[in-house]
Amino acid sequence: MAAQRQDQHRTEPILSVVMCTYNGEPYLQEQLDSIARQTRLPDELIVCDDGSTDATLQILSDFQEKVSFPTKIYGNEKRLGSTRNFEKAITLCNVDIIAFSDQDDVWMPHKLERLEKMLQHHPEAGYVFSDALVVNEMLRPLGYTMWKRVSFTPRQRRRFEKGHQLEVLLKRNVVTGATMAFRQELRDWILPIPEQWVHDAWIALIAGVIGKKGVFVEEPLIYYRQHPKQAIGGKKFSFAEQLRRLYDAKAELYNFQPSNYALARDRLASVGKITRETEQLFKAKITHLQTRQWLYAHSHWRRFSRVFKELILGRYHQFSNGWKSVAKDLFMVIK
Repeated sequence: MAAQRQDQHRTEPILSVVMCTYNGEPYLQEQLDSIARQTRLPDELIVCDDGSTDATLQILSDFQEKVSFPTKIYGNEKRLGSTRNFEKAITLCNVDIIAFSDQDDVWMPHKLERLEKMLQHHPEAGYVFSDALVVNEMLRPLGYTMWKRVSFTPRQRRRFEKGHQLEVLLKRNVVTGATMAFRQELRDWILPIPEQWVHDAWIALIAGVIGKKGVFVEEPLIYYRQHPKQAIGGKKFSFAEQLRRLYDAKAELYNFQPSNYALARDRLASVGKITRETEQLFKAKITHLQTRQWLYAHSHWRRFSRVFKELILGRYHQFSNGWKSVAKDLFMVIK
């Protein structure tokens, strides 16, 4: 196997899978087995463990011994958290293509093959992602996919393909990291990843602006497992649950978001990769979030004029969830 990777006549890209683990014992083995069943095996699996205290490291060690591809396991001396841990894993790769893996999903057998072929067919693209089938703890489908969950509709997909990726991503992140693979050449642009950002959203946003836009595979390539202990999920809430969350929400929900996009704008400006048009888009997004932040600190009667202005300017539909966000901002109860 090592000789094959060093063969000078080999033409296909070298592909690494990076996985971050933390107390993943309940579901880790299923995910590892699905990686081992890929029709296109990874050339290496890099795992960064964030201080697991269960059987995670033993499961990884057993897997390392039985698979044909190199599996490298790194343990963190101090907990890094999800974003910093994925950042570390990325720095340990020296390959053409890097694919992300969560510890609790299950991949469909052709996932890596489909992602790699899509990047081969689109040499101009910086990253690729797919849809994901949302399932429960027992891998039973919940009746929807992640694209449906994040409203990545056929219309939004057409806009994404036709050069409006920044506008789509400034409205909401539609890229699920566990379905994503990106080219190694992006590494210098995306690192370091700000701690406030989730790695997949940051990579997609930065890549699109610097001219390494994304492409997508229009099918689910993973079973995206939902369970109580996951850091970020794709649960779809019922109408009653949405009302409860609306009532229980806090002003802090918007306290950090304006600065997130300011960080992205400043990073792009620092490397000379922001146009006047792009800067104006970021400015409008930041202003919209700052306005929503202001709303949550004031009484209902003081909100109407600000909400009306944002609605007339079109920002609720451009950067938020349209009328749903209007209703939320008008009637939110702050405890």
